[in-house]
Amino acid sequence: MNDALLERLRFCTVLPTLPSVAFRIIELVNDPNINLTQLAECIASDPALSAKMLKVANSPLYTTQRVATNLRQAVNMMGTHATVTVALSFSLVRSLSGHEGNTLFWRRTILAALACRLLGKHYGFNSDDLLLAGLLQDIGILALRSVAPDEYAELQAITDHEELLKAERNRFGSGHDEVGYWLLKRWGIPEHLSLACIASHADTPGHEAQATPLTCVASSGYFADVFLKGDHVMQIVAASESAARWLGMDACTTIAMLENMREKTQEFEALFDMCVLQTDQVDALLQEAKELITIANLGRQRELEEKTHRDVLTGAHNRRYFDEAFKHEFAVASRQGWPLSVAFLDIDHFKQVNDTYGHAAGDKALIALSRIIATQIRGSDIFVRYGGEEFVLLFPGTVAEEALIVLNRIRQAVASYCHTYDTATFHLTISAGLAFHMDEDMKHETAEGLLRTADNALYTAKQNGRNQIIKSKAK
Repeated sequence: MNDALLERLRFCTVLPTLPSVAFRIIELVNDPNINLTQLAECIASDPALSAKMLKVANSPLYTTQRVATNLRQAVNMMGTHATVTVALSFSLVRSLSGHEGNTLFWRRTILAALACRLLGKHYGFNSDDLLLAGLLQDIGILALRSVAPDEYAELQAITDHEELLKAERNRFGSGHDEVGYWLLKRWGIPEHLSLACIASHADTPGHEAQATPLTCVASSGYFADVFLKGDHVMQIVAASESAARWLGMDACTTIAMLENMREKTQEFEALFDMCVLQTDQVDALLQEAKELITIANLGRQRELEEKTHRDVLTGAHNRRYFDEAFKHEFAVASRQGWPLSVAFLDIDHFKQVNDTYGHAAGDKALIALSRIIATQIRGSDIFVRYGGEEFVLLFPGTVAEEALIVLNRIRQAVASYCHTYDTATFHLTISAGLAFHMDEDMKHETAEGLLRTADNALYTAKQNGRNQIIKSKAK
């Protein structure tokens, strides 16, 4: 955290504080020998909290066949861990709500906590821990507003959560994520809960999406914003993308999660004594969410499919894509009697480039050559990096002579391009072998046979001196 801000926080006399019962609960959290009697006595010292816990124990959150008629029964039914985390949750909200007049903050906090709990339940994590983590994740906002009320007032108009965090970092040197973590550690909140402040604002994971308690926290704010922000389209898409990015959640599950939040919101409103949603708008919003998430998911699937069909270095189609496309085009050409041309291309003496200038120079040359070829072909032509410095061009519906014109144009463009790497410059040439099907009385029995003919023509071009196109002869 920024040192200047840390100094201000340490000497601030109006930071959010906890009631004595909350501190006692935190002590119990960190006591390995805690027992239900101690816990019940602690909660009983606060009549309002006792009434709340009895209400929670008999709520759908902890539906059982038994009904708790007193606090001791409620604690027994819920168990030690659940009682501690839920009691601390309500104690914190009750004591801290007086520090913030902006109801939007608390509406988002309650909805994020609900999302955290539901996500935890869905993935089999401790949902009570996640309820508390959801409530705590933005507590740094309260601390910043306490330590710098006038400065923070200038940020009040920012409604986007990520933009608010950026503005805080620009203004104070640290955001409410770091401040919240510092405050929770000062209170003695366990590490796995304090980390919620950091996790809820972490960057995109650098690994494959995986559901963990912390990624549930990271996604929860996006789910909350769906119900709160004016630009519902943007927030719905953001929630869908965050669920996929952080949790690997598909569109159907995301929609179900939003619907579940809608169903459970009134229950949470009753428990926290706070109106969170305008119910007359929610049903229309959820219908819009279903449509947008479905569309966004289809877009992600197409993007993923496109990525799996492209060579990472050059952007050309890859071997996997070619194998499928070539078989299809060959079958269509054979069935309809349409011409089909295919060419193998190879960079002449490419090994010398790698040996002389290094593989980085070779990669740069492959990228440049791929761009040159891409600018010379038509939209219907298929350009493939077949492997190493070898490429394939597929010309559907194209007779050999037309394909030969394109290939010679490519050969000339490649030969005239000057490659540069550091202070070195060099030129490259290509050799190509062209084969054709359903043209000039040429008909191949199989797609493999057609490709083999193109490969043989390429071999002839290289044997004859390179930097040339060899067209296979009709039988």
